[in-house]
Amino acid sequence: MNYCFYTPENSEETYFDYTYFQKFIDKKFKSGGGFYYWNGLRYFLYEYEMEKVRQRGSQKIDWRLFVKSEKDKISIEHIYPQTPTHTSWKSSFKGYKKSQLPFFQGTLGNLLPLSQSINSSLQNDCFDDKKRAKYNEKKEKIRQGYSDGSHSEIEVSGYEIWNADTILDRGNKLLEFMEQRWNLKFEDETAKAELLFLDFMLEQEELHTTTEE
Repeated sequence: MNYCFYTPENSEETYFDYTYFQKFIDKKFKSGGGFYYWNGLRYFLYEYEMEKVRQRGSQKIDWRLFVKSEKDKISIEHIYPQTPTHTSWKSSFKGYKKSQLPFFQGTLGNLLPLSQSINSSLQNDCFDDKKRAKYNEKKEKIRQGYSDGSHSEIEVSGYEIWNADTILDRGNKLLEFMEQRWNLKFEDETAKAELLFLDFMLEQEELHTTTEE
């Protein structure tokens, strides 16, 4: 992938030209999935989880569970669901166009590896419910939440709310890990937002700031 890297004149930094990868992901968005359809997603999220293990210890997810097969035990959760029927989701993304919502759903920062059983039970719950374990009338746990899951899940449970800003924030964290893990470098925050397909957020923020001035 040497062709993906370049060093500008009078610079000691080598940057990652993500154009090819972005075009690849753009096709995935046009197919309705975005990063969810990226064939390297499971491996990338596994690497991210293992980095948390190196920092904190206690491995909670084994790579064998990430391997896609009929007995696959790891599914990828859309934290902000693809069918956001709960009223809380509507208020969390109020102000954004309907055409922009699929980019929040399919962007990297909105995707989280979960066990299949958890994923099917979480469905379209609100974020607060997804974070917490669920108990039946006998006070028996019938579903664990993000807060007692993998390191990646616990990290997500640390967010107070799940909206456009938190999705962009987590997406940036994942790209920062990508930079460190594979010795890449993005030029700036705008470049990261473009790869995450959330650069329209920066444009709206700039427009809002200009209007206030």
